[in-house]
Amino acid sequence: MPSDPLELVLPDWGGLDTVRRSPLPFGLWTIGDQCLLHHWLDHAVNQGVSRVQVFAADRPAAVRQVLAESLLWPLTLEFTAIATMADAPAGATVVDWLPGSVAPPAPTHGWDLIERAAAIERAWLERMAGEPDYALLSIGFTCQIHPQAKLIAPYFIGDGVFIGPDCEIGPYAVIGTGSMLVGANRVAHSQLAARAFLGPVMALDHCLLDGGVLFNLKHRSRLDRFEAHLLSTVDKVLPHVPLRDRLQALLLFLRLGGGSASASASAGFETFEGQRLPGDPHAGLSNRRAWLPLVWQGKLQLYGILPRTTEQFEMLNQDWQNLIRHAPIGVFTYADCQGCHSPDHPEEALHAVYQASLPPATLNSAIAQFSRTLPAAS
Repeated sequence: MPSDPLELVLPDWGGLDTVRRSPLPFGLWTIGDQCLLHHWLDHAVNQGVSRVQVFAADRPAAVRQVLAESLLWPLTLEFTAIATMADAPAGATVVDWLPGSVAPPAPTHGWDLIERAAAIERAWLERMAGEPDYALLSIGFTCQIHPQAKLIAPYFIGDGVFIGPDCEIGPYAVIGTGSMLVGANRVAHSQLAARAFLGPVMALDHCLLDGGVLFNLKHRSRLDRFEAHLLSTVDKVLPHVPLRDRLQALLLFLRLGGGSASASASAGFETFEGQRLPGDPHAGLSNRRAWLPLVWQGKLQLYGILPRTTEQFEMLNQDWQNLIRHAPIGVFTYADCQGCHSPDHPEEALHAVYQASLPPATLNSAIAQFSRTLPAAS
């Protein structure tokens, strides 16, 4: 039986996540019906533990938020952000596998990370299949499953899923909440993340479909672009842009000249995350007016770090890449406050790393003050 309190440390594998590029640390990746950390909270309750201490170095703000929202467990939850896993208590258990099983060796690169999550999910499905109420536990609420669909255990289907005629689900298939499978689909040894869309006669085997991106584990290939009617998401995931920032962007756009955008903004470039933006990636402030409309459209933050192309991103060392990989990009940045207006500036990356290491809104007031100093259009 675990000691009380149960000490858990989440693996610091953010630097390995070069393939999936998830916004969440590995301990918060979804395994079956919930994130891996929540499986450990279930374990704590089952073992009679009343207090759990969680330690994390990889994106601790995300871990803290998940724990703050974990109200279903009758546990006292405590969280500590640490610099490295070595700073966790010596007896802390690493949350890198299902509780009650011996974890394999740690992954060494991005595909290992995805395959490890798939292996954990397979183990979880096998445990689920052994439950006496498996038939009830394996299908969520308000699902629409056509009578001609075939379900092959083990499988798990989340809430609000639509499965059309002649579909074959399983074995070892997880269909995320709110997903839609049109019909005649085959899904085996695969996971569809929440709100996935699979068009007719599409088959997945040893795959992960997440946010419209397909990861083929057999061939270790990532496919980012598909015809939307074949494979996509039910809803478009956009950054949350506060209404106040949207209004501020509109006012700034008008003050800076509105529709009279500069010639450089007529071009365009793609960031290393795959987002398309107007302008020149090597330009400075001349891009910003063209980016402001994306803010009130809810497609871009007003404050963040500067967007980078793949070439500009790969010029950074690995540690700095890991720090800024998941930081939100924005029109105005802390680097602007220091006179660095392009990723090509030799000191811009230093300020971007500093900003990315802080909670998102920490520097917003200083950045807003900079944006107010920009000269209005004459």
